[in-house]
Amino acid sequence: MSHDVLLRQILGPFKEYRQARPKEGGETKIDEFNQLRTFPVDDISANEFGHEWAVKTVMLEEFDEEIREALCTRSKEEVTTRKGIRVSNEDGGYHSTPDFLQRLTVADDDEEEAKKGEMSSKFLPQFLRFVSMQLESFPSLKRTRPPMTTSWINRLGTNNSNGLHNHASAKLSGVFYFDDYEADVDSAAAQEPKPGDLLLRTASAAMRKNENMGEWCEYVIIRPQRGKLVLFEPKLLHGVVASHRERFSLAMNFGEKNVSFEDPNEAGKKVSVRPIEL
Repeated sequence: MSHDVLLRQILGPFKEYRQARPKEGGETKIDEFNQLRTFPVDDISANEFGHEWAVKTVMLEEFDEEIREALCTRSKEEVTTRKGIRVSNEDGGYHSTPDFLQRLTVADDDEEEAKKGEMSSKFLPQFLRFVSMQLESFPSLKRTRPPMTTSWINRLGTNNSNGLHNHASAKLSGVFYFDDYEADVDSAAAQEPKPGDLLLRTASAAMRKNENMGEWCEYVIIRPQRGKLVLFEPKLLHGVVASHRERFSLAMNFGEKNVSFEDPNEAGKKVSVRPIEL
């Protein structure tokens, strides 16, 4: 499948697709996997909200194998034991209810299940400290740290993708990857999209009258890697290229107000999500 076909499926119909370049002086690179990039918006760009975008990627260095396996196991159990909800996964895949981290530390009666829960809970304090540190340097937050208000597991199977969407009610959005998706993780800065990649649409030129596609759009590629945390502006339109194998990630939003949802696991009962302070 050509790159333009992959891009069109996620980003929408445009005559031209081009990767966004960080503005001059708008890229702070701490090391190979820890960087903050700011993408410009000029007078011609037609980005939907008219301001610069910031995207931060950073690696959790102390992400040991035991904890990773426990989280993967727990995530797979979500798929087989709990009903998910439909959001951007309309063509397949699984989206858990948005209270995953709250449920992560709930003790189970079964000894083996309790052991898995204990291993997973060891990850939570470490992970929340790590996320809190990253929030302090995110430009739009001005050194404030909004609580984590929702968190959910996304599971994509073969040919599953996430359609174009945003999280406009949040102050910040993020995703954390439990595993490498591509075998060649050194290709993180590759110039073409691959199955399983997260695409962020940073700007676009509007569709002209009587035409069925826009002039152009700009995008950023995020390649899944084990222990990678990505933080981005919640109003950024984004989606995931169709997978060619199973792909798990933990998604999260920060700073939402009065979040609740109808839980299909509780006969549609309305459940309020308790924010996690950082």
